Amino acid sequence: MAELAGESFFASAQFFSLTLYTIGFFSFPIHLFGGFCILFQTPESMKSVKWSMFNLHFWSSCLDLTVSLLTQPYLLKSTWSGIPYGILIKFGVPLSLQSYMVSTLFCLVAVSIITIFENRYFLIFAEHTWWRHARYPFLAINYILGLLYYLPTVLSVPEQSSAREIIFKEFPEFRALDTPSNPVYVLVLNNPWVSVRQIAMEATVVIETLIIVLLLKMKMKNVVKEMKMSESTAKLQKAFLKALYIQVSLPLLVILIPSAISVFSGILGISTQSVNNLVYITFSCHGLVSTIVMLTIQMPYREFCMGMVGKSDKRQRKVTVSNISARSSTQVTTF
Repeated sequence: MAELAGESFFASAQFFSLTLYTIGFFSFPIHLFGGFCILFQTPESMKSVKWSMFNLHFWSSCLDLTVSLLTQPYLLKSTWSGIPYGILIKFGVPLSLQSYMVSTLFCLVAVSIITIFENRYFLIFAEHTWWRHARYPFLAINYILGLLYYLPTVLSVPEQSSAREIIFKEFPEFRALDTPSNPVYVLVLNNPWVSVRQIAMEATVVIETLIIVLLLKMKMKNVVKEMKMSESTAKLQKAFLKALYIQVSLPLLVILIPSAISVFSGILGISTQSVNNLVYITFSCHGLVSTIVMLTIQMPYREFCMGMVGKSDKRQRKVTVSNISARSSTQVTTF
């Protein structure tokens, strides 16, 4: 791997690739263990959220491992171009497919976050309303859009030889990274619609998530006021929702903070390859952080982990409460 002239070791492709391989090999067994806990250690009291939690864990883990092991997109500062150094390049997987995989998995993680909160809203408040029918097309459209979102970008990739020359003319230092076996790949060149689609996708995810979370909060307050749910039951539901909020929000910060640094450094004209590398190295830890937070914050998994090392968390307790749905009773685990 060639190095960028005048850049530090932390900006080099060698540092970037080695760090991602280290993160990937370290996180892989943790992801497997997290999946095992969801599938085989989820108690009966949490069976209603088991598959939505596994769905989120699966896509987060796939995104994590795709970035850290399979693709390793070494993106070149201030451009929509880069070089992959992951395992897939060694098997000749097309670069367009690799870029589609990363972006689509990111969308599916976002949709799975919406799904897990929608699942809670449906089970607590909307099981016997019109939403029981509307939720299926809503979720299906989200997943279809997640799968199709990146296709226009992949299908409009510019002709590579001329596109590379345009990039090298503006950033001649990138030419040293270009090799016949692994050339610089230019994904976008003067195509503002890519940014428009990205903003639209992100806005859609944020708006849908906020609407469902706000509905959960408002409905929870209303059912307590109207005596449709006891305060003890409401506290248990709120505790579980709080655990979900933490489980989702902390990994998101792993993405948002370095991304914000990258955006502002670009606006201020101080963008460097080191910052670019930091963004994607941190981004590759998203699934790892998500899994560790899940194992820590969710009581049944924490109890199982502590039992493996000879300790026991005695704070877990279970109570039987009336559900506001048609089910006769449900055990709710406090966190």
